[in-house]
Amino acid sequence: MLGRPAQRYLDTQRNSHLQRRKELTELRRTGSVTDALLADYGLFHLEADLRWIDITEARLAALAEEVRR
Repeated sequence: MLGRPAQRYLDTQRNSHLQRRKELTELRRTGSVTDALLADYGLFHLEADLRWIDITEARLAALAEEVRR
């Protein structure tokens, strides 16, 4: 919508989320039960964000067309 490539932004977000997912997965594996619960909470949010990124990516062309109209 701003004339800048959304794909680059989405890729950056995805990479950041994937890195954080690795960190939280390790914490869940090695931490206390409390750590594991908190890591699960963060992981579920990251998974939702990653799904949103995938869906948004799939709709970029349609969004660009809609904005042009």
